[in-house]
Formats: sequence, structure tokens, C-alpha cells
Amino acid sequence: MLVKFCQQRATTVLSPRDADLFQNWLLDLLAARVPPPLTERDYDWHAIAHACDVDHADLKRAGSILAPSLDALRRELARRGHVTVERGAARRTPPRSERGTPHRGADEPEAMPRRRGPRAKPIIEFPESDGRPWTDPPSFADALDLHMRRHGDTAKHLARVLEASATQVDATALNLWRRGVKVPRASRSLAALELIERRYRLPPGYFRSKLPNGDRCTSAGTIAGISRAERRRLAWHLPHDFDRRPLREREEILEWVQRVVITGTTDYRRFQAAAMKQRYSIRFPGLLDQSSRPRGLYRFCREEDGSLPDPDLASAALDAPPQLAEEMADLVRFKTATLTAFGYQRNGVWGEETASQKVEHLGLMFGALAASPSGAVHGFGVPLENLSFSLLVFPIVWDWYIQWRERRRGFYTAWEVDMLRIAAALTRAETGWLRQNPQLAERIRPIPNLITERDVAAARADWDAACEQMHRHGLARAREVQRVARIHRDPFEPIIAVLEAERPVAEYRKITEEILRLMPDEKRYPRAAAEAVRAFLMLRLGLHLGLRQKNLRQLLVCPRGRLPTSERRLAEMKRGELRWSERDQGWEVLIPSVAFKNANSSFFGSKPFRLILPDLGGLYHYLEAYIDRHRRVLLKHAADPGTLFVKTVKLTSKDAGYCQNTFYEAWRLAIQRYGIHNPYTGRGAIKGLLPHGPHNVRDVLATHILKKTGSYEQASYAIQDTPEMVAKHYGRFLPQDKAALAAQILNKVWEAA
Repeated sequence: MLVKFCQQRATTVLSPRDADLFQNWLLDLLAARVPPPLTERDYDWHAIAHACDVDHADLKRAGSILAPSLDALRRELARRGHVTVERGAARRTPPRSERGTPHRGADEPEAMPRRRGPRAKPIIEFPESDGRPWTDPPSFADALDLHMRRHGDTAKHLARVLEASATQVDATALNLWRRGVKVPRASRSLAALELIERRYRLPPGYFRSKLPNGDRCTSAGTIAGISRAERRRLAWHLPHDFDRRPLREREEILEWVQRVVITGTTDYRRFQAAAMKQRYSIRFPGLLDQSSRPRGLYRFCREEDGSLPDPDLASAALDAPPQLAEEMADLVRFKTATLTAFGYQRNGVWGEETASQKVEHLGLMFGALAASPSGAVHGFGVPLENLSFSLLVFPIVWDWYIQWRERRRGFYTAWEVDMLRIAAALTRAETGWLRQNPQLAERIRPIPNLITERDVAAARADWDAACEQMHRHGLARAREVQRVARIHRDPFEPIIAVLEAERPVAEYRKITEEILRLMPDEKRYPRAAAEAVRAFLMLRLGLHLGLRQKNLRQLLVCPRGRLPTSERRLAEMKRGELRWSERDQGWEVLIPSVAFKNANSSFFGSKPFRLILPDLGGLYHYLEAYIDRHRRVLLKHAADPGTLFVKTVKLTSKDAGYCQNTFYEAWRLAIQRYGIHNPYTGRGAIKGLLPHGPHNVRDVLATHILKKTGSYEQASYAIQDTPEMVAKHYGRFLPQDKAALAAQILNKVWEAA
């Protein structure tokens, strides 16, 4: 009845969020057998607003509509014998001025009003306990109930004590706390806990330590210039007393959190953060699921003369013109189709991930050409309608682009080498896509200070010669750039604190233990608990499997008792699956070799990857709980993508499946919350760790085995790669004294003798 009332009546006067909060509060009262709070004349809307976490003014205005639900709740509790409702007693008593006054004679003295009920208990600052021995309960509700009984406090009396100390927490809220129905979360409620601790002579932080996420900042409301959404994100990383600390200390904490936790302190991260503010890429909507409107960006219309109203607006991402979009789609079809079109030849095929990457990289190049020279990007200013793949046959275009990137970053990198190799591949004889599409020459337009009329005429007259010239130039320029290219991003820098440890895997495992330590209560916070279990399994499976992000992200799940997907079907989908193995009595991961990036590597030999996960550290317990319960909580009513890891479905979610970016962000969020040690909150497992993505777990595995065995071959087994690749990337972590490592193995013979 209460649910139906809230759905039909409460939603007409409250927002959907507030109506849900009010409904949950009513159901909590019914479950706890606690009546709604009353004043002398009406319901205590101030206390109700505080308990529901709803604005008091909104609730007061809706009082006449919501009051019948409270009446119904009181009647139901009275029917069950939990509260007494006097017959004929009105819920709202009219004031004395509106009631009739009985006639009293002139000589009759006025009767003094007599207050009914027992005399109120006097307020004592430090009440004595009953002196009995007691055992500290683990939960907050049991601890609060124990100490209230030890000191003879009822909820009503304790509420009066708090009110006398200028802290408004009503008796209803205290009853809900001690019954375990709710826990204090607001700043005012947490301040009340400190007063209760002082009253009962308990150590500071005694009750707060028993709350889920008790050290988390509750409001962070004093941070100026930061949006509410960002304050919520920062609250996890701020101490609970952040608002009460001095201004200088708050600024110091905030600077550390933003520098270390949010962005990371590497040079590359700083460059990336600055570069992301200047968006200039050309987008290809409808191609490989590219969005036509990146979040926060808008398409700006040109003026009548074709110029942009503001040069800086040219740095915003734009949709590709129809001609360029058609050419890009044709290139992607050419490189990804199972069979080439009749009359065409190609050398190599792009997978989905590779195609998406090439589209993005070419979009950046066209965006740089189109960006305004006087804007923040300092592009070339080519009109959008003149953009075409036919421009890529001119060496001067490529020279401008790689030099523009060098000016922007400060040095050449492997990116420029890869782009020049793309240019050479597109113009290669017989198999180059540009080489086989001479009709593109008709789309070339002269561009001042870049492509002259003579260049256009020469390309149209002999397309093969123009492509051959570009092919040779691309190969030669790639060799020149490779000679001076520098490494801008050290992939090991964020996890160097782990890799330098004696046992890197054991060091990284501390993050999963921190997740379990801070695990929320599933009954009270089902979604938060589901997200924590998901983060735990992401890291644990990453440590056990050593998979690349794509294979881990696309891993399907087959619940126990269902028929697993056939290996042939998995090979067609190029995905792996987690399933229960009756033969081995364990959870098995099966991934066909074609699903891997290095499918042709000697490691696989055309055989699938198969591994039985070990039942260690509670892995099976949390894995089965996630599959049976937590995964459904995250999905809500969204369509199931079939993958093991799914996103938390929200109102704006369109798909529950992870993409490359969202999976990276989910992993990075887990590291920010549980991995990076925060000296101000005490949370976080590893000092010196920085935010990173799922690929770094492969570095941890390979480095651990190298340190323990010195064998590139054994390290390659852990990450499904070859010894040559391991030696190339991880050789610097091999123990410096190789002779000493060999001596340790030989000395074991003498120790055993």
C-alpha cells in the first residue's frame, strides 16, 4: 500500500529521486517498527526531511499530500501492536486560540496546566556506565546499541542531549541506526557521533571506524570553483575532517589529490592533460561506432564567408564532410573485408581494434590540416570541403604534419614513424589503396602555400608516379625520423614502485586485499558492493591470466550448470569464455588463439589458451557471488552483453558492455581508490603508485618471473608472448648480477647436502 501510494501520489509533489527516498524511509520505518516522528500539532517534517535526505522546504510543501501515508503507517503499526493510536485523537490539534474556552466563574481560580507523563530525565554530560564487562561489537549498530544500554540512554533522551549541544538528530534516526536499518552519512550525523563518543568516553573515531567508508569526506562543500560532480569524485580521496582543517592544509591536500591521484605526475600525463583541452580531430560518425558528438563538444557553424567566428573554436572536434567520410569508409572496407573486391589487391588485414586506431590517427591528421592557423592548435587552415585522401600522395603534406607534431610535442616519437609507414603502405605498388584509386586525383584542389596548380596537374596526369614518389619518400623519411625519435611515455613509470619490489606480484596483490578490507556491506549498499567485487575480480583475473585488455574485456561468462559455448563458436567470435569445468572441478578460462593480437606467435601454435583458475584468496567465493548476484545488480534491466565484466547501468547508459576506453577507466578508478596510498586518509595499498591501466599487470607478471628465474622464456609463458619480446621490453628488470643468480641456484645443491 505504501509503495503504491508513493508511486501514485508522492510523485505528483516530489521529484522522482525524493519520492524514492521518502518511500524507502517509510518502508524502513515499517521494517523497524518505528512510528513517524510527531510534534505537538503535526508530523515533525524537519526530522522527516533529515531522515529521508530530502529538502525540508519541498517536503513541507508536500505535507498535505504525504500525510495520509504517515497516517496509514501509524495505523498499520497500531494494528500490529507496536504503537498506540488513541481513538478519536486528531493528528493535527488546532491551536488554543481556535478552540473554545470553557466558561469559568469570576471567583474560580485559573487552573494550572498539568503536564502528563513522567518527569524528563535530567541531562548529564558524562553518564556513568553500568560497570559490567563488555565485548566490542564489530558492527556500528551493535556498538551504538550496546553503549546506549550501558549508559542508560534511550533514543529520545539521547536526542535531547544532542539537541542541547546544538546538534539536530532526532530519536527516529537514532533508533534506525541502532537497529541497523540505516547508518549516519551526512556531516551533521557524523558530528553527532563525535559527541556521543565524547559522552560515553570512547576513543575518538570509535563509531566512525565501524562505518563503511568511514574515513571518506562527506561533503567537500568548501572547495570553491569545483562542480558538484567533481566534488563527489574527490570526496573519496579527502579525509573526513577536510572541511574543518585550515585553509592552507585543505589546499595542500587538494593539490596532492589532483596531481597524484586524479591526473598522475608523469610528464606524459601532464602533456596529455594539456593536449586534451585542444580538441581538433575530425570525427567519422557511424563508422566503427564513432560518436558524432563527443561529450562536451558542439559543432560550430561557419560564417557566410566560410570562416569560423572564433579561431579557438576551430580546435573543437568536427564531423567529417561527406566526401571524406565516404573515402574513409571505403578504406576501412578495403582493409577489413574478408575478401577484397574484384580487381583490388591488398597486403594484410586490419582487425577491429587496428581499424579503429587507424581511423582515429588519420582523423587527427585531417583535423590538424583543417584547424585554424591562428587558433590554439595552430593548424594549416585547409577548408573542410577540400579535405580528401588524395592529399596524402603529396610528400609536402606529410612533411608539414610530422613537423607540426614535432613543434607541438617538442621532439619526434614513434607515432610519426608509424604514420609515415601508413603513407608508404597506402601508396605501395599493386596493394596500396591510394595507388588503386586513381579517381581520387579529381578531388585534389590547390591549397595556398601547400599544393600548387602544377602539383595538382602532375598528380592527375600520372597518378602512379605521384604514388611512387610518396612511397619512396615515406620510407626514407620514416628511417630519418626513427633515428632521432625519443620515447615520450615510459610505460613502467606509473608502476615502478611495484616493479622495483622484490616480489612484484605480491606487492600488486595488496591492492586486491585493500578492496576486500574496504568492501561495503552488500545488504545496505548492493551497488557499491557489486562495483567493489567487480574491481577485485578485474585485478585478480588480470594477475592470474596476464591477458591483454581486449581479451579480458571481451571474456564471456557461462554460469555453472549451463552448456558452455563451443570452441568453434568462440573462434568465430574471437572471444574467450569463463566456464565451470566438471572434469577439473574448477573455473576454466578458454580463449581460442585467433582471439589474440599475436595469434600467429609461436607461443600458441594454433592451440587455444586454457587455464584453470586457482581457488586461492577467496577467488571462487567472490567469482560465484559476482556471477550469481552482483552482476545482476550492475545490469539492472539492461540487455546482458554476455561478458563477465559489465558496466554499472545508469539512466544515461546505452550499453552495459565495456569498450576500450571505459574498461581502462574502470581499472584506473580501482587503482585510484584502492591502489594509491593516500597519506591523508590512510587508504590505498602501495606508496608511490600512480594511476594506470590494465596492460600494466602484464608488466608485473613478466617482471616477477624474470626476477625469480632470470628466464625470458618462462616470463613469456605468463603473458602469452615470445622470449624475444620479453627480452626487448623487460630486460632492464633482469637482476644485474646474472652470475649471482646462477650461483643461488647452484648453492641449493650444497645447502641440501
